[in-house]
This record gives sequence, C-alpha cells and structure tokens, in this order.
Amino acid sequence: MKLLIVAAVGILLNVLASTTFAASLRVAPVVLDLKAPTAASTIRIWNDESRPINVQVRIFRWSQRNGEDFYEATNDVVASPPITTLQPGGENLIRIVRTTKRPVQAEESYRIVVDELPDPSRRKSGTVVLVVRHSIPVFFSRTDAAGANPSWSVRPLRGGYQVTVRNGGAQRLKVSNLALSDNGRVVGKKDGLVGYVLGNATASWIVPGTGAGRPSGGSLTISADSEAGRFDATARIGGG
Repeated sequence: MKLLIVAAVGILLNVLASTTFAASLRVAPVVLDLKAPTAASTIRIWNDESRPINVQVRIFRWSQRNGEDFYEATNDVVASPPITTLQPGGENLIRIVRTTKRPVQAEESYRIVVDELPDPSRRKSGTVVLVVRHSIPVFFSRTDAAGANPSWSVRPLRGGYQVTVRNGGAQRLKVSNLALSDNGRVVGKKDGLVGYVLGNATASWIVPGTGAGRPSGGSLTISADSEAGRFDATARIGGG
C-alpha cells in the first residue's frame, strides 16, 4: 500500500531522547528542474560531523489538494544508492532517475527526502539527539508546457491573512518574500520562501500582519519574488 504523508515536508528536527548533539548533514542543490528528455540528475550530500552517519534517501510524488501538500511513495523516480554511510568529512553523489517510461505530460512534481538515520548507540538517558531531514523539490517538465497562471485571494485572520493562490497553468509557481499592500501601505509580510503552488493546483499560506491596520477596500496588492523575478498581482479580499 502506498504511503500518504499529509504534512509539510521541510527541514525537520527530530527529538529522540536534555545535553544536545547536533548532526550536520548538507545537501546540494536545493532544487532539481529537469526538462524532457532529461530523466536523470544527481544531488551531493556531505557529512560535517566528526563521526560516521547513515543517510537514507527517498522519493515522494508531490501533489496539492484543497490547498494542502500531499506526498505519496512512488517507484516512478528512484534514488541510487537509497542508503549510504558517510565518513567524517565525507561526501557522496546520489543519482536521481525517472524510471517510468510514461511521457511527461506537462510538469511532474516530486520531493527527495534525505534523512540522517538515528544512531542507536547515541540514545542515552538525559541526552537529546537531533536528526536532520532535508526536503528537495524535483520537477520533470516538457519544454513546451504552459507556464503558471495564478489568481489570488486573501482572507483576513486574527493577526494576519490567509493568502490563497489558484494556478491554472501547467507549471509551478514558487513564491518568496511576499508583501500585502493597501494603497502603498504594507499590511502583511512574510520573508523568505513562502511556498510553491503546483500546476493546476491550489495552495494557501498564512501571512503575518504588520500592525498597520486592516485594508480599506476590497482588494490588496501582492508583491513577491518568483523564479522568474519580482511580480505584482491583485488579490480580492474574502470574508474573515
């Protein structure tokens, strides 16, 4: 049975057992964007610890439904090797291969989840072991796939806003450094990566208010960064 994970996959810290030992697992690049007919690439992993660590690499199919991210185990894309041991200061290449022979229709979205596996010998009473997880987006797309076509709406909440974007295009839209403005007055802001909305999907995010007061009209201006650069859009205000 395929595993469904209904949770935000990001860089997680897993508390296993109150002295702290922090593992240092690095991964690059932070995104893979592959255009057909390219079906394979690599990621590099490093161990910055002074001890060996065991690493597991898994691939999940990524979709969005009702504004939420879903992750489903898949064999359409595989990682090789899926498990490896990194010596202190060591590194390794992980090959990522789309194995399915089904042609890419528009854009397929996956996540590579790279986990440091817990070391049972470090589970001692009175200690906390921090285990690192990296989540890397992977996209396989056709060169002629239609781009993102977003439409925006905003719902006021206590302390901020819920921003919803519906993407009618075939490819994802990555949103960072988002600001909500009302006639030039910034009323909501979220720095850094806000999230992705996949092709033909919907995503919702909470944007904290700035304390500048509520909007005076029926719409707000959204300013944000995407992979194509800075953009502005108009968002209608819903009930709240």
